[in-house]
Amino acid sequence: DVPLGTVEYEELQLAVQQAEAILESAETAYSQAKQLAEVRVHTQIAQAKAQFEAAEIALQQVIDLSEIRTVTQIEQAEAALESLVANLQKIKSGARAEDRRQAVAGLNQADANLANAQSNHERMTQLFENGAISQQSLESAKTQLDIAMAQHKIATEQLQLIDNGARIEDIQAMEAQVQQAEASLRLAQTQAKTKTWEKDIELARSQLETAQAGLIAANALEDAKSWEAEITSAKTARTQTQVALKLAEKRLKDATIYAPISGVIAKRHLDLGGMALPAAPLFEIVNIDTVIANVDVIETQLSALTLNQQATIEIDGIDTPMSGSITFISPTLQAARRTASVEVRIDNPEGRLKPGMFAKVKVPIKVHTDALLIPRVSLIENANTKTQNIFVIEENVSRRRAVEIGLLQGGVVEVLSGLMEGEAVVTAGQHSLKDGEEVRVVNP
Repeated sequence: DVPLGTVEYEELQLAVQQAEAILESAETAYSQAKQLAEVRVHTQIAQAKAQFEAAEIALQQVIDLSEIRTVTQIEQAEAALESLVANLQKIKSGARAEDRRQAVAGLNQADANLANAQSNHERMTQLFENGAISQQSLESAKTQLDIAMAQHKIATEQLQLIDNGARIEDIQAMEAQVQQAEASLRLAQTQAKTKTWEKDIELARSQLETAQAGLIAANALEDAKSWEAEITSAKTARTQTQVALKLAEKRLKDATIYAPISGVIAKRHLDLGGMALPAAPLFEIVNIDTVIANVDVIETQLSALTLNQQATIEIDGIDTPMSGSITFISPTLQAARRTASVEVRIDNPEGRLKPGMFAKVKVPIKVHTDALLIPRVSLIENANTKTQNIFVIEENVSRRRAVEIGLLQGGVVEVLSGLMEGEAVVTAGQHSLKDGEEVRVVNP
């Protein structure tokens, strides 16, 4: 095919390149979906299961530690207060060997309480960072650590007082420590009444429920084989981009105008850079290797015509008649003229026929071979019988003959009976002859 021109070619070429890039991306997404979608779902399930198990452990830790920690804090505060009161009394009354042993034991207990408070504070800090307890619970653990540190300091000072002997300021300091211990006991009792650990348990339980819901959702994805939907979606997207690319390629191809037939450009309607309009022709192309003769045939003769029937075409200015065949017979008539359009196809390899020429088309209705023909002018019609007669010459005598005629073509007529081949037929003056008259034959 030879291109005649292009329309918006550069823009459509860019559209094809864009569609190719989109298709490449869709192909990659589809490939990744096939490889990773199922793995990703299984990974989500594993992560959700791990989060659920961690939430279970955190809840149990909060339950185990919360109420026990509060009760322990009260007991520790009571014991510390009791010890301080006893020590205050001993300081006022003077130290004894037994008192020193008790002070040493108190310091040892304070050491243990401080170590326990530090360990508890570290554990609560980790739970808080994991979101398992509230800020209030962390602050409570910090408070208990501060109390344990203060009690440890008090126990140390008490032992020092016993060893060094009591002074007024030491007694006053001990009294202040007793007051501080009383305050610590009241704080521990208040925390026990408010049950602050219940909030920690509620928070941990909520986190467990959230983790459980995540695990259920992840398992549902596996049960439903959600990765198949993801793969199908990626495949659909790839198919859509493939169709879009084909459409873009078709538009690009359609932007190049090709000649629908082989031939010669007879006329150009648009110059380079011009604006093409819908339904407006760009070129006129003619191919006269084969031409069509359009003939209007009256309705009474249509029944004698058939497709592929041979025809003879005569053109003024062309000496030799040309042959053709009927390729179309219109199924409808022109109402005013009572004719139908008939098309005759004519091979024209030498290009002698030109579009617009007038032609005379002859279609043989019947073909008789070895027919006996006479000039049509020799016929004499009997007005009464409507039969056809002729005169023949036998030994210079005219003889009237009744004949049966067949096909007519131009100036000749076929004789079916009443005449023998080779007989002389009168073609001039026959209307004045009578049967049996002597005649003199004059050849034209």
